Amino acid sequence: MSSGPPNKYYKVGVLLFPGADILDFAGPIEVLSHVLHNRNPDSPDRMFEIKTVACSPAIRAANSLTVHADLLLPDAADQISEFHILVIPGGPPAALQPLIEKNAPELDLIRKYAALPADKSLGTRTLLSVCTGAFLLGAAGVLSGMTVTTHHHALDRLRDICARSNAPGEPATTVLHKRYLDGGLLKGGGVRLLTAGGISSGLDATCYLVSQLATPDMAAFIVRVMEYDWRELKQ
Repeated sequence: MSSGPPNKYYKVGVLLFPGADILDFAGPIEVLSHVLHNRNPDSPDRMFEIKTVACSPAIRAANSLTVHADLLLPDAADQISEFHILVIPGGPPAALQPLIEKNAPELDLIRKYAALPADKSLGTRTLLSVCTGAFLLGAAGVLSGMTVTTHHHALDRLRDICARSNAPGEPATTVLHKRYLDGGLLKGGGVRLLTAGGISSGLDATCYLVSQLATPDMAAFIVRVMEYDWRELKQ
């Protein structure tokens, strides 16, 4: 009797920075943490290994919540090809603007990840932004020709960032008001783009991601466990 295909395991990086919105990064972490191959919380066989990434060992996120980083940015950059998912949370403009103006190392990490080829064993990688995290993707210049979303109050600002940051001659970025969007493959074809609207939209986008990487049944299982009303959208 032949056995089934081997279980798949994905490494997830969650980028943190001072002022990052709590639910923007905690929401995707919560969803992914419930994905178990064996569905046994007492002896979990987790599908996703999650590591936080930041410029310093401890980051003060929104409301002065201190979050400890598993990896510093230089180490994450060296190990970037090991990650299958990179999550970019948002935050208030005052937290994001310094990163954008200084072309901070966080933007370089995004560029390196966006340029990766598909993983040889697990296939296409995923770049997921939540809320105004899309500002950092736009500032990194990786959204040219893509269709994306962000918080409904930030749509025009994202359009402006992309217009300024897209390379000359590259197609414009289309910014829509959506709960979340599967934007398809970035240039290079190794990384899929998934953008979510404001804050809680990241939960919905991550449930969608689980339905794609695992199964729709697994996504349904998770939302039952979380007692969450998933706003599933037809793409």
